[in-house]
Amino acid sequence: MKNNKIKRQVKAWSWIGKVAPLSALFAVVLIIVFDFKTALEWTIGGIAMAFGIVAFTWWWWVIYAVRELNQLLTTTTERFDQVIKDIRSLKEDFRKKDKK
Repeated sequence: MKNNKIKRQVKAWSWIGKVAPLSALFAVVLIIVFDFKTALEWTIGGIAMAFGIVAFTWWWWVIYAVRELNQLLTTTTERFDQVIKDIRSLKEDFRKKDKK
């Protein structure tokens, strides 16, 4: 239970460490490029930044989710292959026993 909590915390801080600096850089670039002056410009810029940050975060999440699924598929396939080998070995043992 405690190990699971630590894993979640490490994962959360890992995400924050990747997303926060790039999000801040994105915000600074938008502010410099568009030179916001009115409240409407700041509001529209804030909404644009929020959408950009969500899209960026989602993209990283998808990449990691696909990686995790690929690792799961690989380990499952390896385990399944081992189970098949064990079943074949058992069948062979039973055949040898029946011949005796």
